[in-house]
This record gives sequence, structure tokens and C-alpha cells, in this order.
Amino acid sequence: MMLFLAVTLGFFAENIREHAVERERETKFMKIVHEDLNNDIKALNSLISYYTDRGLREDTLLELLSIKNFKQTNDLYYLARVTSLRFFFNHSNNGFQQLKNAGGLRMIEDIDIIKKIQNYENTVQKEEELQALTEQLLMNYREKMAIIFDGKVFTKMRKNDRNNNIDDRFYRPNDNPKLINTSSIDLNELLVKTLYVNNNTKGILKNLELLLNEAKELERVLSEKYHLS
Repeated sequence: MMLFLAVTLGFFAENIREHAVERERETKFMKIVHEDLNNDIKALNSLISYYTDRGLREDTLLELLSIKNFKQTNDLYYLARVTSLRFFFNHSNNGFQQLKNAGGLRMIEDIDIIKKIQNYENTVQKEEELQALTEQLLMNYREKMAIIFDGKVFTKMRKNDRNNNIDDRFYRPNDNPKLINTSSIDLNELLVKTLYVNNNTKGILKNLELLLNEAKELERVLSEKYHLS
């Protein structure tokens, strides 16, 4: 009887130790995921500001292309050039990747946290798909832009190619440079391609806002659950 109790107690003690080790590993991985989320939140706030401004610039460009006042081209050149740029969300995924390599979400006990992580990663994937579409749309846009605008003007507009701030990256023309092509067909095609880019910008902005909300909520839950700061 005593032997049985000793074996049973030993078994329970081993289970308790294993459980404690698993919870320690879980907390370790969640701490790294928490750091990832804080990095993402910072990046998302910056990108939401950028895409909000970008959408407004594209709206103005669409108006200028629609009214076809090609004697006043300073804004047209400037907006057409900055629309050809793109800045993307780079998901900080060190903790997420380590979690997958360590056996995935099975080590997490809280079902609500599992669902929130899955939802967040699904939204990240959607953002990556939208960004891939952006590359394709901007490639088409740039090709059409190249037959309408004077490349020499764009060269003179360069201020600091490495600066992520649009206003510090390009000069705005002040002499109303001419377009090299004012064909109605080509201008209409550029207008349509700009509209596609603008629609995609709005989709990206909406998804970024969703991502930010999900990141903040997951960060809050992890902070409370694992006592992180």
C-alpha cells in the first residue's frame, strides 16, 4: 500500500513538474510574441497615418486627371510621382515563428488567446495579399505614367531618395512643366489605373486599422494573462 502511494505521489509530482515546465515555456514564448505585437503596433500606427495621407493625395490626383487642366501641372507632377511609391507592413514574427517551431498553439491553455492569435495571423496574411496586389497595380500605373510625364522633370524633383517622409523626398515643381503626351486615351487609361490604386489603398487602410485593433487587444490580453509590461 505504501509503495502504491509512493508511486502515485511520485507520478503526480512528475506531472506537476512537467506542467510547471510547460507553463514556463508558454510564458517565455508569449513574452516574445508580446514584444512582436508592440513592434507591430508601432509600425501599424505609422502606416495608418501614411495610408490616410496617401488616400487623400490619390483623391486629389484623380480630380486633376479628370479636369484635364494641363497648364497647371505642378501638383499633377508631384502627386503622380509620390503615388508611384509604396511602404509596406513588415510583420514582426520572431515570437510567432518560435511558437510554431515549438509545437504550435497546443502549449497555450487559454482558448481565447489561441483564437486571437489565429485571427491576428489571418489578418496579417490578408495584408500581405493586399500588398502583393499593390505591387502589381503600381507596376501597371508606373508603365502608363512613363508615357505621359517627362522623366527629366522627375529627375529634378529628387531631394532625398532614402527619406520615408514624402515631403522630404521630392521637390514640388514650380514652373508647371509640360506633359509629353496629352492623348485622351492614354490619360483616361492613367485615370483608371490610378483609380485601381486608390481603391486598393482604401482596402489596405481598412485592413491596417483592423490589424491595429487586433494587435492592441491581443497585447492587452497577453499582458494581463502573463503579467507582462
